[in-house]
Amino acid sequence: MIRPEKEIRAKIEDSIKALEDFMKRTDVGPEEFFVVARQATFLTALYWVLNEDVPQTVTKLAVPVLKKMSEMQSKEAEEKAKESK
Repeated sequence: MIRPEKEIRAKIEDSIKALEDFMKRTDVGPEEFFVVARQATFLTALYWVLNEDVPQTVTKLAVPVLKKMSEMQSKEAEEKAKESK
């Protein structure tokens, strides 16, 4: 069952807001990156359903998410290294 375009666009706006809200957070656990990755994939699929390219504004959200994820992984690696000494 294909949803009406208005409903799909509302879901797009909700997904964008969720990604933006995620980027504003300072305390994020590793498992939350799986949630945000799923959200980004869902967002891409919604544009695919509309037969539209993903806008640059949406694509630009991915870069800070990846940067934040990398920073968190580095921080955790440092903490594990300290604990093992």
